[in-house]
Amino acid sequence: MAKFDKLAVMAKIGDTGMVPVFYHKDLDVCKNVVKACYEGGVRAFEFTNRGDFAHEIFGELVKWADKECPE
Repeated sequence: MAKFDKLAVMAKIGDTGMVPVFYHKDLDVCKNVVKACYEGGVRAFEFTNRGDFAHEIFGELVKWADKECPE
């Protein structure tokens, strides 16, 4: 089951006016980018599947974001 309601997500995107789209092979770089965006008010973020093992990085990033960026 999804953690966030689709309509609530769409409303947050509308409030922010943008959705950052990002990929990097280094998990720490990804965490820093997400945290900076989060601290700037962004609540929706797209991680692209552009590199080898991107799905593994995404899995770790989601676990981290659940704790560090709960909204």
